[in-house]
Amino acid sequence: MLRTLLLTTFLGCMMILSACTMGDEDSVIEDRQGNTLWIVPSHQDPEEQYALREVTLTSSTIVDGKPNHLDTLNVGDVITTEYTETDSSIAESITHE
Repeated sequence: MLRTLLLTTFLGCMMILSACTMGDEDSVIEDRQGNTLWIVPSHQDPEEQYALREVTLTSSTIVDGKPNHLDTLNVGDVITTEYTETDSSIAESITHE
């Protein structure tokens, strides 16, 4: 009984954590307003709904290995984002796929 309860709890936590992680996954830029991007996963199940994730760009965000290269990001681009350690909504670097 205890083993079943622990296994169920463990599996439940794994499902929650796997649903919440987005770092280093391919995303599509759905909207851009100034230094803010709204992205969604690039690989989507048509039966599922996805929330837009807000990503803030700063003057220190590196795009494709270059600083001050933010103007190359456009709606529809497929990107991979690495976030700062202190705030998971601020992009440290972005790479076009």
